[in-house]
Amino acid sequence: MKFRSLRNRLIFIAFLLSVLSEGFLIAISYWNTSGIGIDIRQAARQNVTKHVESQLMTKLKDISSLATQLNSMDFINYSREYYNLRPPEEAERLRTELNDRLNKLHLQPSLVERAYFIGQNENQKNLGKQFSQSSLIPEEQIPWIDELRDTGLIDLFTRFYDMPTYIPHGMFTAPLGQMKHLQEGKKERLQAFFESIEGHMIINNGVNSLNVLTVIVLDDQMLSMALPGEDSWDGYITLLDNNDHILWSNLNDEQVIGSAIENSKQGKTQWVQEWDAAYEVRTNTIVPYGITLLFFERKASNVIWDSLMLRISVLSLGTTLLISLLVSIKLSNRIMYPFNVLARISWKKESNIDFEHIPEDRFSRLSLSRFSIRNKILLLLFTSVMIPFIAAVVLHVALTYHSMFNKLVDSTVQSANQIVKETCNRMDSYESLTNSVATDTRLTSLFMPYNPAPGIDEKFPISSYPGLVDVSYFILYNSQGLARYSSTFINNIGLFRLSTSEMTSLEKLEPEEIVWVAGKKDVYDHPAIMLIKKLSLPTPDGTMADAYLQMVLKEDTFQSVTSDRRETIVLLDEASDKAFYSSAPEQGFAEMAVQEWSAGTLEREQSQIRKVGSSNQVMMQRAIPDSQWTATLFFTIDDIHLKINEMLYRYLLLIVLIFAAILAIVWYLSLLLVKPIERLTQALEAGEALDGTVIEELNRRDEVGLLVLSFNNMITKINDLMEENIKKQIREKDLVTSKMKAELGMLQQQINPHFLYNTLEAINMRARQYGAVEVSAMVNSLAKIFRFTINTGSEVVPLAEEIEHVRNYLTIQELRFKDAFIVQWKITVPASLPILKFILQPIVENALQHGIEELYEQGIIRIAIHPAEGGLQIEISDNGLGMDEEVLEQLRCSLTENYEGREGQDEGEAGNKSDGGHEHEISDQVQRKRSTGVGLRNVYHRLRIYYGEEFAMHIESQEFGGTTVTLHIPLDMDASLDE
Repeated sequence: MKFRSLRNRLIFIAFLLSVLSEGFLIAISYWNTSGIGIDIRQAARQNVTKHVESQLMTKLKDISSLATQLNSMDFINYSREYYNLRPPEEAERLRTELNDRLNKLHLQPSLVERAYFIGQNENQKNLGKQFSQSSLIPEEQIPWIDELRDTGLIDLFTRFYDMPTYIPHGMFTAPLGQMKHLQEGKKERLQAFFESIEGHMIINNGVNSLNVLTVIVLDDQMLSMALPGEDSWDGYITLLDNNDHILWSNLNDEQVIGSAIENSKQGKTQWVQEWDAAYEVRTNTIVPYGITLLFFERKASNVIWDSLMLRISVLSLGTTLLISLLVSIKLSNRIMYPFNVLARISWKKESNIDFEHIPEDRFSRLSLSRFSIRNKILLLLFTSVMIPFIAAVVLHVALTYHSMFNKLVDSTVQSANQIVKETCNRMDSYESLTNSVATDTRLTSLFMPYNPAPGIDEKFPISSYPGLVDVSYFILYNSQGLARYSSTFINNIGLFRLSTSEMTSLEKLEPEEIVWVAGKKDVYDHPAIMLIKKLSLPTPDGTMADAYLQMVLKEDTFQSVTSDRRETIVLLDEASDKAFYSSAPEQGFAEMAVQEWSAGTLEREQSQIRKVGSSNQVMMQRAIPDSQWTATLFFTIDDIHLKINEMLYRYLLLIVLIFAAILAIVWYLSLLLVKPIERLTQALEAGEALDGTVIEELNRRDEVGLLVLSFNNMITKINDLMEENIKKQIREKDLVTSKMKAELGMLQQQINPHFLYNTLEAINMRARQYGAVEVSAMVNSLAKIFRFTINTGSEVVPLAEEIEHVRNYLTIQELRFKDAFIVQWKITVPASLPILKFILQPIVENALQHGIEELYEQGIIRIAIHPAEGGLQIEISDNGLGMDEEVLEQLRCSLTENYEGREGQDEGEAGNKSDGGHEHEISDQVQRKRSTGVGLRNVYHRLRIYYGEEFAMHIESQEFGGTTVTLHIPLDMDASLDE
């Protein structure tokens, strides 16, 4: 009796309260963070989608600007002239010039796949350019406008001119295949042309007044490059053209897309659509291009409680519950210790103890002895519940707070990647604009002998280059850095001049190379961002000279890359360690960016929270690819920060309420637990008889009641039972030991040792005299066997002697059976290792008699002795007849049934039988295969008695597949060798 019932009751109550309180804490945490998690996710999605729309708009503007430029005289003049009236060399020269001009546009292969300039009829020249391979398309694959008219497809082809249009597969090739009247060469040109544009987006200018058709085939990656990657957005996007054809999609379910298109046609702009989950679908059309975006976003959920947060919460819950359990076990044992002392004194087997008087000092010296049992229980419940709960609250609040800011930072990281991506797109767009202006003959002709430059509206209309609205002005310099043309202050170009240091650095550039210059002031004394491209232009004398085109961007050039006022971008030049652009008017952002960059405390792949002025900002740095610029990005989190603080206040209020509730429950439960003990104490102090009524009131199944009832008789019963049990174990062990010794002794005394050994020696000598070698060998081996057997010395012999005994036995059998079997030895342990005597030969004898004797082929007996973990392992196997599963199971049972104390067995009779481990209870088949040796059972019993419980014998056999006997003998190898 160790008062386990009351102790377990206390432990269970403490554990249950801990589970309830911490489970309630997790539920409150989920509810408390739900709103913030949804806000964070929605804000991240809005930022991503805004940036996607902005980047797509930039791409489409670049394409429209390119289409406008390719429709200018610089590019279409080649296809409008009648070259059948001119020398072929002139046509080839103009073709080469047009190809060079296209190359100088430096169009990105991911933007434009190919472009076509198509003339009216066969008297004009067509040109096609493959930008991905930088090669010209063979003319025989490009039809003329008249050939397109002959097919009747020209109106369908030019229906949506000046707008990006998707050409589905088969739109033109299908009707073309049905036209039988077309000439073979004409049909092949049309077929090759239409196959090259189907399945792609194109933009064409229609047939202009000069009868030239310009067609631009867009690359399939153009739109997808503007979309967010899977690592920054977990939704899906589908792009539709103005005919609701799918331009691009990362959603592979056509049924879902088709349903969304139908909803879009009905005028819906936002709805919820079920798929593998609930998705919020919304549409947005990019005006004026007619491209519709379908955003499929998982319905907003609490992103704070993701799988990682859930695993951490479960781990912290398990840890705190384990701590609570350990504390409750420790304290409950301490509280129950006085009762345990009382029980141990009662159970103590000492005749001089006065059971009627228990010494009081045994209890007064115990810890917590000054506290009442109620206070002890209160201490137990308070300590094991409240302390782990408070620790769980602190840990959980810290984890939640940390998870919130991590998710907040993650959402800003997604926006940061999009901002950097959009900044790179803008830079590419301005570089494309610079390349376009640099190829305009209206500009390059100004490099010829100086004439007063006409007005900009006449020479460079804004409509020709839509991107020029973001350019403050541009200037063309000669090789000495003197301005030859300026789009501003046209009549005073002397204001513009490149300095000597600028010229020194620019002269190192290769022709067509563009550099970005930041941190300089423009002609208006404003900080500006500039691009300078080195050109190689023809001079009046026919040579080529260097020139420089400078594009000065407006101050708010990169203002639109941030989606709203909560995002700020600061650009730094790594060469000068200075900030040259900030989208926020406040100086604090630029100063903070320079400070962090100079200190080097903010790594580019990390984010930190900083305070800029009175605003909380998530700050991160990202390198601008292919430049010496670094973008420092700031994201305002004041609104989320305010909500998080409100959440923490709610946490504190709820924790106080839970604390009060647990305290009340603990007080009430302590009263219920202590009441039986207090009633017993009151009865003892009042001297009342502890009769059945009082015991019943105290709950007889409780430890206190049982202690009162069993105090007088439990000592005698327990002592008698323990003494009887010990004596019984000793008797059983002595009986088994005596039986085994008697069996061995009887076997050894059956033959007169001296007479037998002397007779065998005489036979051996006589056999040698007559030359009977085999007889002599058999007699010699038999004499050694009997000498080893009748030796009544120690039961432990060196392993070498035990092996020698087996070899003698096998010598006789080998001479007897004449090559009927072979023996394979594998011994990897020292021969001097001590081992119990006479354990190998009976097993070998069984293998020979029951496995190999009736075998028609040559038998093999394998004996392997090697060290094993914790001792020695002996394996004796044969390739004999084996036994089936039933016989094997009966054999295994017969080994241990007498040893394990089975009553009713005639020990003496069983001991005298040398049956090789097969008893009379097993089948007749086993009876017929009895051994004449000591047998497996005798070996098993002797080894079990000598080596104890750690010894093990395993028998494995398969009918007609041989038998293996494995002995695991616990033996300290090193100690045995030392002895």
